[in-house]
Amino acid sequence: MPQNSTLFSQFQLLQQTTEQESHFNVIALENMPHKLGRSQEGFPKFFVRTNSAGSSVQNIVREILSVQYNASCQLIDLQGNSEDNIFAIITLRSPEVSLQSYFIDIFLMMLERLPQFPANRELAVEVENLIAIFNALKNPPKKKIQGLWAELLVIEQSTQPETLINAWHSSPSAKYDFTLGRDKIEVKSTSSEERVHKFSFDQLHPSANSRLLIASTIVRESGPAADGLSVKDLYDRIRQRVTAIDSQLRMYTIIAETIGTDLPRLENVYFDYTTAVDYLEFYDYLTVPSIPDENIPPVVTDITFSSNLNGLVDVRSDESPFDMNSSALYRSLI
Repeated sequence: MPQNSTLFSQFQLLQQTTEQESHFNVIALENMPHKLGRSQEGFPKFFVRTNSAGSSVQNIVREILSVQYNASCQLIDLQGNSEDNIFAIITLRSPEVSLQSYFIDIFLMMLERLPQFPANRELAVEVENLIAIFNALKNPPKKKIQGLWAELLVIEQSTQPETLINAWHSSPSAKYDFTLGRDKIEVKSTSSEERVHKFSFDQLHPSANSRLLIASTIVRESGPAADGLSVKDLYDRIRQRVTAIDSQLRMYTIIAETIGTDLPRLENVYFDYTTAVDYLEFYDYLTVPSIPDENIPPVVTDITFSSNLNGLVDVRSDESPFDMNSSALYRSLI
């Protein structure tokens, strides 16, 4: 989901460095002392200027990422400017275009929250975060793209997207999609004509002091020419409204952990945005048809069922007694 499309296009046109050359061809990064280069294999390489040359930080060589600290390099940028200096070199060891664009975009964000000349140990913390994200991208998807798209739609439609991003689950297997203190939101989507969703018994029986809203929408696959938006499109819309780098990175991390090896599909699977927005409603969980506690034998567990939500009252309507203003999480939905 590259935001820096111009930079990535420049990277793809960058002349690869050969074994015979003693320098690296690089692109200078705007307002940063760091550079982006391309290896002999076509891999993206970040050259990061640090303020701690000589400090002891262990180099890393992983299947998909490698990091070399305190490397003496000669760099030549697109304008022919030459620089000899000591750099930390972070390389993505993959020819896959979607991973390369993802790597460039996310590591640029990480650089933005570091000092201009970070210490090697400060950089090492971000590298560990980067490794965790790319390890997640090697795992099978933990949720269908439709489910992820619906969660992003709720964020995109909110008046305060950062509030929802910070309340978004840290794990796709979490009981609820958004949690802020006692207040929770669970997002459900369907592609059928009826507003019928699957629930676990536990989902509709939160703790005694919790409040829970069920976000429900109808999501149908479409094409880009039919008012369709992809996960990338929704992410781009949200990011334009979110200034905090930490919130942007949190979105990236959750998307990676959710979608895993389905990453390439995030840009080419589309859903009908207009229909989904028109059908997006929020219900108090107490009004959702469920199974009473007393009807469940104590020896029966892991109960799931489908409930039809047609005819329920949206908590944002004047007919609902639900107090949306008593919660920062729920106020963001108004």
